[in-house]
Formats: sequence, C-alpha cells, structure tokens
Amino acid sequence: MRQYKLLLVLTLTVLTLNPAMSALTMTVTSDMVFSGEAATLTCSVSADSGEVLSFRQWKDQSGDVIGKDPGTFTTDGVIYTITDLGLTGNELLNWKLVSASVTSDKQLTCFALISAEAVEVVEDSGRVEVVGLTPVNNVTTSGENSSVSCILTGISGSDVQVEWSQGGSPLSRGSHLESKDFTETDKVAVLTVPDITSDQTYTCTFTGEAGGSVSSTVKIDHVTITAGGASGVDTGTRVTLSCVLEGADSAPIETNWFRSDGSAITGRESGFSPYTSATFKEGLGSQTDSLIIESVNKSENFTCCFVFKEGDCVEGVAELDVIVVEDEEGEGQEGDGQEGGGEGDVGGSGDDLDNDIGDGLGGETGSESSDNIDEDADQGDDDGTDEGDDDDKDLGSSGDNNTDDGADEDDLGNGASNYWRKSVWMWASSFAFILVTSRI
Repeated sequence: MRQYKLLLVLTLTVLTLNPAMSALTMTVTSDMVFSGEAATLTCSVSADSGEVLSFRQWKDQSGDVIGKDPGTFTTDGVIYTITDLGLTGNELLNWKLVSASVTSDKQLTCFALISAEAVEVVEDSGRVEVVGLTPVNNVTTSGENSSVSCILTGISGSDVQVEWSQGGSPLSRGSHLESKDFTETDKVAVLTVPDITSDQTYTCTFTGEAGGSVSSTVKIDHVTITAGGASGVDTGTRVTLSCVLEGADSAPIETNWFRSDGSAITGRESGFSPYTSATFKEGLGSQTDSLIIESVNKSENFTCCFVFKEGDCVEGVAELDVIVVEDEEGEGQEGDGQEGGGEGDVGGSGDDLDNDIGDGLGGETGSESSDNIDEDADQGDDDGTDEGDDDDKDLGSSGDNNTDDGADEDDLGNGASNYWRKSVWMWASSFAFILVTSRI
C-alpha cells in the first residue's frame, strides 16, 4: 500500500513541475501594394482555454519597437497605425498594423507573451512587397478574337492566384480562355475574348497566398475602319486610296501601308505618297490616312495598318481595280498597219489605174488587132498574122509585167517608184499603140 502511495506522489510531482503546454497559434498576414500605397498586416493569437495575454508589441525589420498599444507612431520616419480588432472564438489577440506610403519591401514582426501555468513567447512576421501591375489593352475590329493581359512584377515566389472579372462578377469558365505564365519574377495572366462587337472592360486581380491583393482594369477597344478604294481606273491614272479609323480611345502612333505581296511602302518612295489627310479627333476617335499612287498599272489590294501603343495593328484593305488595255504596243502596230494600208491603197490605186488603162487600151487594141489579123488571114498574109500575134503577146506580157510592178510598189509603198513605173508603163503602152495603129 505504501508503494502505491509513493508512486502517486511522484506522479503528481512530475505533473506539477512539467505542466502541459497549451496549443497556441499565431497568424500574421502579408500584403502586396503598389509603390506609395499603405500596407496592412494583421496578427492574431488563439489558444485552447484558460490562457491570458500578458504582453504584445509590433516591431520593424530592424527589431525596433513600433508600438504595443493602439495609436499612431513614427519609427525611422515611417508612420504606423495600430488598431485593435474584435476577438472571436478562442482568440487572445487580434490587431492590425498599417504602414503608410510604402515605397520598398519590408518585414514586420508581431510579438506576444501568453501566460497560463507558465509564460510562453510567440512571434511571427509578415512581409510587405511593393509590386507593379501592367495592364496590356487591345484594339480590334468586329468579329475578331482579342486578348488582353496583366503582368505582375516585384513579388517573390509563385504562391499567387489570379482571377478575372467583369462588372464585379467573376467570369464564367468556358466563355473565355484564360492562361498564365508565372515565373519567379513575373506573373503574366492572359484573357482571350472571342467575337468582339463592342468595347469591353475586364479586371484582373492577383492575390498572394499569405494575403494582400492588387487589381487592374484592362480594355478591349472596338474600332471600325472604312477603306476607300478605286474601281474602273485606266492605266496611267493618278489615284488616291484612303482608310478612315473611327471609335478609337487613343490616337494611333503611326500608320503603315502594304502592297498585296506584303511588302511595306516606306516613306515617300517613287510613285507612292502616304500621308495623314485628317488628324486624330478626340471626341470621335477618328483619323484618316491616304495613299497617293502616281500612275497605276494593275489591279491590286493595298492594306492600311493603324498601329497603337499597345502594339496592335488594326488593318483595312483598299481595293484598286485597274482597266488594263491588252498589249498597248500591239495597238501601235495596228495603227501603223492602218497607215501602211493607206499607202497600200494608193499603190493599189496605181495598180487599178494601170489595169484600167491596160484594159482600155490593151483590150481595145487587142480586139482591133484581132480584126486586122483576121483580115490579114483572109488575104493570106502570114506575116501580118504573126505580127498581130506578137503584138498581142507583147501587150499581154506588158500587162503582166505591170501587175508585177504594181505588187512591188505595194511592198515599197514609195511615191517615187510609182512615178517612174507609171512613166515606163505609159511609154510601153504608147509604143504598143503606135505599132497597132500603124498596121491599120
């Protein structure tokens, strides 16, 4: 019995000297802010039961005490505000620290002494990170898919979540395409929206796992482009093409023109003169750019590209329809041929004249010669007959030669040749006529 009593005493002594430690939990949040904004950290301590908060304080990253009671304090030129928050459940401590106008990363520590059967020290730190968030807007025309993005910089680690919303409501999954590319230094979130028909505004929100969030709005700017082409234009004509931009939130930084093969028209190169014919109007969001082509020679499409600061190129296509006359050089040849034909007609007239004279003189002469030959034949004059026949043959031969000469003259088309040929022919015809009449 004594042994049991001794064992019981020893057990109670051990429990008294080594009281069980209470289950204390301290939670300190972190924050991410833009440069110049205020950062807020909270600190809470929870226990099982019966524990008492004995002491508390906030310390900066150098270990200097900021404050231990609610109020406003200045440490190393930085203004801090401490505020008590309401306790819930088994919380022993719940307060917050606001650091005004943060311009660089910092670490702040919450310290507490908890008393129960023994005193326990608990402390933890929260981190303030100054970040940058860059929205990348987009400019597009009707019916196009468009992407906007948000780029978060200045936060370490990858424990960051991103959420997209519109008008305060989270976007439904499936209606938009979300993607992200998170590295140690940069977090890029991309939102792709299909079939744009009007201006759209979205919000991206990045939230750190330990607390703190930053947001930014991004916009899809819906614009229209009306391209003015030219149709039914003759080759060699000077034309002006145009592109009218409307509905833009900001002025384009430049306008480029491209040929149908994709080559750029740079500056005022030979034969092309791009220029802005109507500068950007803020209220209407409009601008007109034109392209002068000094001498068109073929049908072709020209693309105008309005470039905005986001890097987007919004395009319009101006169609050029040129009427091309087939083979202009052939036309000239046809004209020369007509002129040659005119000269040929003159030569032909000479031939016809020669033939007419030959028919008139040679034909009658031949007829008279035949009559005389018949008479000579009746008289039994063989020589006369031979001469008549020879004369007829000579005249016929002369006529053939004249025809050949006329053909040569058609080829030459030369007035001097016609003159000499006619002279020779007249001489030959006169000689033949004399021979015939001398027999009469």
